[in-house]
Amino acid sequence: MMATGDDFAPRRDGWYEHRGVWGEVTVGTVIGTQDSRTSAFEVIATAHPQQVRYAHTLWFQVRDLVTGELHSIAPRMVNAPVKILTRDPADTKTAPPTAPSDQQAIQLVIEQLGATHLATIDNLTGEITCPDYIYDSHLPDRTQPDSPDGRNSLGLLEHLRVAHGGPAVPDNWTIADLYTIHSNAHNPRFPDIGKGGFPHRHVPEDHSFI
Repeated sequence: MMATGDDFAPRRDGWYEHRGVWGEVTVGTVIGTQDSRTSAFEVIATAHPQQVRYAHTLWFQVRDLVTGELHSIAPRMVNAPVKILTRDPADTKTAPPTAPSDQQAIQLVIEQLGATHLATIDNLTGEITCPDYIYDSHLPDRTQPDSPDGRNSLGLLEHLRVAHGGPAVPDNWTIADLYTIHSNAHNPRFPDIGKGGFPHRHVPEDHSFI
């Protein structure tokens, strides 16, 4: 988070504006809008979308500090700019992450599906993550014959059927087919593909090129 403005004067309402990115925003962060110097919204909760998109945040619930109204903010790209507000001009530290409000409910779904061996829950952030089952399968010696580089189809197939609610995927689909349907399952432009199961992100994620 960086200070902005020539002399970095406070706004009329006493808030100081900083240049930040959405990946820094967590519960307790106060944000403004890009086209106003009078708006202020406090983030009061986060929650998972149906599926977590690569390099995107979770949902945010915010409270308008002027009117008290509650609003929801859809997931944003982690490096997209956002205006962060503080009362202290020297305060450029972001708050530590907090668990999403729906963490316990999703954890129960994972346990009911018997998917605890497929997903990992971060005790600090509450986010649910799964590895890349194309290259890092938990199923040994199951490399697909047409994948000389070692890509594993069965691990991803199980991931699709459990973590994504079982989209219709034949056993004989190729790695390319599985990769495409999995990408669509994490994309909100395809609301009917793979939005069951439980929301999660995949690790590791490389945000350096985004």
